[in-house]
Amino acid sequence: MITNPSKHGFDGPPAWDTPGTPPAFLRWAAWRLVKAIGLVALWWGALYVTLLLPVAAVVPMVLVLFGIMYAMVLALGRLARGWRIWRILTVYPWRQQPGAVRVNKGNAVFVLPDPDRPETTVSLKVNAGLFRSWTYAALKGYDEELWYAGDPRFACVVAKPGLRGLACLAQPTAYDYRTSPRRKGLSPEARRRARAIGARVAD
Repeated sequence: MITNPSKHGFDGPPAWDTPGTPPAFLRWAAWRLVKAIGLVALWWGALYVTLLLPVAAVVPMVLVLFGIMYAMVLALGRLARGWRIWRILTVYPWRQQPGAVRVNKGNAVFVLPDPDRPETTVSLKVNAGLFRSWTYAALKGYDEELWYAGDPRFACVVAKPGLRGLACLAQPTAYDYRTSPRRKGLSPEARRRARAIGARVAD
């Protein structure tokens, strides 16, 4: 259980030290690993079947192979983000923010307070992936009682009550070298913690 959450700022023990967080992370990682391994095995199985089929049946199977490969790459990418999630959980405390979800025309963002200026908010976009749009029903658990660890100006781990549905949301400027890193409005503590999770911070 998560106890005594800090609503704003950086006060409180790291989320990783909160009872229930390590098991929740291990469950998240185990499920992503099983899914990635399953998709890899499915791809090799589909490839083996394709080699046994007549030439006329190869073309549709190639499309199936590409579809499985796309899902496999996405699954491996999510698994790789486990390192980022772990780093955030060891640096930032858990905080609680009900009513943080905003959905507009299938696009969703989490609106969270700025740790240095709690009276202002920062929006983090929720990646819906290809062919998917968000609804309030899909994000209901997050909206009713969102738990998050991190700095929304860089990256946050979010969870539903009971530490279910762990996910990592990040600003493009935090990790994408094609963008300019954040420079202004950061306290020394915010800069230190951002660098501790590998985020880009301008000097």
